[in-house]
Amino acid sequence: MRRWQRFVIVLFVGIAVASGCKQRNDYHPLRPAHGEPNFGGFYRINMIRGNPNGLDPVLITSKLADDIALQIYDRLVTFDSLLRPQPELARAWTISPDGRRYTFHLRTDVHFHDDPCFPGGRGRRMTADDVVYSLTRACDPQARTTAFWVFKDKVRGAARYYAARSQGNATVRTIEGIRAIDDSTVVIELERPYAPFLLQLTNAFGCIIPREAVEYYNENFFRHPVGTGPFRFVWWKDDYGMLLIRNPYYWQYDRWGNRLPYLDSLLITFVKDDKIQLRQFLDGQLEESYSIPTELFDAIVEPRTRRLRRTIGAQLQSCPALLTWFLDFNCAVEPFSDPQLRRAISWAIDRERLVRYVLRNSPAAPAYHGVTPPVLPGYSITKIEGYHFDPRLAQHLFAQTSFARSGKRSIVLHIYPEPRLLQVAEAVQAMLAEHLGLDVRLETIQLAEFLDMAERGKFRLWGTRWYGDYPDVENFLSLFDGRYVPSEPNAPSYPNSTRYVNTAVTNLLEIATNTDDTQRRYALYLDAEQRIMRDAPAVILFYENHYRLLQPYVRNYPLDPMARPVLKRVWFSQ
Repeated sequence: MRRWQRFVIVLFVGIAVASGCKQRNDYHPLRPAHGEPNFGGFYRINMIRGNPNGLDPVLITSKLADDIALQIYDRLVTFDSLLRPQPELARAWTISPDGRRYTFHLRTDVHFHDDPCFPGGRGRRMTADDVVYSLTRACDPQARTTAFWVFKDKVRGAARYYAARSQGNATVRTIEGIRAIDDSTVVIELERPYAPFLLQLTNAFGCIIPREAVEYYNENFFRHPVGTGPFRFVWWKDDYGMLLIRNPYYWQYDRWGNRLPYLDSLLITFVKDDKIQLRQFLDGQLEESYSIPTELFDAIVEPRTRRLRRTIGAQLQSCPALLTWFLDFNCAVEPFSDPQLRRAISWAIDRERLVRYVLRNSPAAPAYHGVTPPVLPGYSITKIEGYHFDPRLAQHLFAQTSFARSGKRSIVLHIYPEPRLLQVAEAVQAMLAEHLGLDVRLETIQLAEFLDMAERGKFRLWGTRWYGDYPDVENFLSLFDGRYVPSEPNAPSYPNSTRYVNTAVTNLLEIATNTDDTQRRYALYLDAEQRIMRDAPAVILFYENHYRLLQPYVRNYPLDPMARPVLKRVWFSQ
């Protein structure tokens, strides 16, 4: 590190420690509630990944958008802080003995937000028809859905519906496997048993929306969301932020009989610099700071114990994350259609150095095994043999590739503007130059465009990460499931952006998801994941650890491995 850089960091930390969390949030005075909590408060949260690509549930493919959607919409099923499935809009459900029929019994006290899309501006009651409409729309190419992969070849009639709508056949309006029995009962029938299906419904596409909002806002619905959630959308200013206010008619109550949420409003800002975010938090301008800048990590957190240094007046939360960082290869095009080149690059990267020196020991661990992070009970990733740092083997494998024999040495690594990703990309750039003689050029693209280009096969090599959408191994292995790769080279390939196809892997995943025997399913997952690692469709870099700083007065806000900002139960102490 250059001397002037070290001076700037020390100065920053010195000022931060001296100031502590000096400003108290005085907006929206607090009002006592029954029991321990208080009503009121203006919660300020920053999301450093910038503007979301939209808040239409069928378009959401980023954690950023999903975190915001969590405040505005409800889903049939959700998770608690231990990632156990819990009822939300579905008060209960049953699954038939053959695993093919899911019956959801809905709440009857849920209303959509007040909004001009409704007559008189007053939100109406949610019914089973809204659930059918929302899930059917997730299979509609005319809605530009990115969620069809969840239903394809699983829900009865979904593929026929998608094909008909793709051909412009507007007369096909229903999916036979999704239907309302009455106002409060929805049945979903599958083509075959699929063990993770219930968990998949907790994803963003499972948010329930009213038809009126889609028809009223038309192509602008993605910028004017209407749901049943604890907070109601007010405004969104590009590159600045978004304001949400309390839904006074929200259906959920706490154990003392208080109607949730407690907070009056949420201000979500989009400052992309994590050091500015931390500065704002320490100045009392934010209620939380999710993640800690790498350069400042060991000044804020004691590296050995991972505890907050006493000089920082805040709460620190930390837990292993359901999150893995990696580099993706486009396996469908040269030069990365060659698995030997992919393996050579995988052996040439020093993951220990990335974790220890570049990222200051802040991640949970280097990724020496598979893509699945080590947080799912009963699934032992140590049984998977991945990649370590072996520059000699990397050079040997590289010399055998047609890319090396052609004399080419230049490749492009695409990233989006995320500070941690840039630091990792620069380190990888240096490692590949040193050990393989590759000239790696970094190109940065804004997140929304980045996601679209990755899914459409416009990149050859790119850096990214995968947050678990739901706590199942299948969620990570689906990234390499050949069933999600389209036949058209420029069609979206979500979630398998690498376009990796291995028939044996695909078959193993299909068998695994068809069984409800967890032990057998995990054995099949391990087999599939080991095969994936041998083919190296991605360079698995490290497993993440979550850190979140909270102001001293923030209460009832647990941090889970998915780092979901569940703000409907947060309250401020006096």
